Amino acid sequence: MELLILGAGGHAKVVADAALASGQWSGVAFLDDRFPELKFIGKWSVIGRVTDLKDFIDKFPFMALGVGVNYDNHRLTWLEQGLKAGAQFPPVIHPSAVISPFSKIGAGTVVFAGAIVNVDSEIGNACILNTGCTVDHDCMIGDGSHISPGASLAGCVSIGKRVWVGMRASVIQGLSVYSDVVIGAGAVVINDVPVGAKMIGVPAKRVI
Repeated sequence: MELLILGAGGHAKVVADAALASGQWSGVAFLDDRFPELKFIGKWSVIGRVTDLKDFIDKFPFMALGVGVNYDNHRLTWLEQGLKAGAQFPPVIHPSAVISPFSKIGAGTVVFAGAIVNVDSEIGNACILNTGCTVDHDCMIGDGSHISPGASLAGCVSIGKRVWVGMRASVIQGLSVYSDVVIGAGAVVINDVPVGAKMIGVPAKRVI
């Protein structure tokens, strides 16, 4: 069975690679609102627009989210639209990721090569666990959040909704990072982070 991926940029290609590597899908196709001007992404076909996803449910009952940067909450919006239309959004997990059987991965979440999710962690819907990131025991990650390549969450970290943890950033154990936060690349978070803050540096300091 083929998987239909919403969005057709570079991130979507990584979703396709993970999906095909898992052996769960025989092929992939894409929807993107640049169709029909955009008809291919790499060697794969773009067959329609995301706005028309309901027209593809019969042929593609299983979908995945292929947008990386979450401008205007595209991941959560598309997930909601797809679910209302009757689509299913199973997690896409690269076979080299290490996922504890005692963790939970939400609908529409993608887990890329080399990522680790340890015991009793709960990952929300429409999240991205990007290449080589680590999520230790008892973490909670809210819907629509993105843990970037090489980023690390220590044990018992709580991440709110729509949070972006930048490349190789770290959050020490037991902290709460509230919703709509951006943590800059390489930052080291040593205190709780309030809603909407932007944090950079070592140790991380608020700049917005």
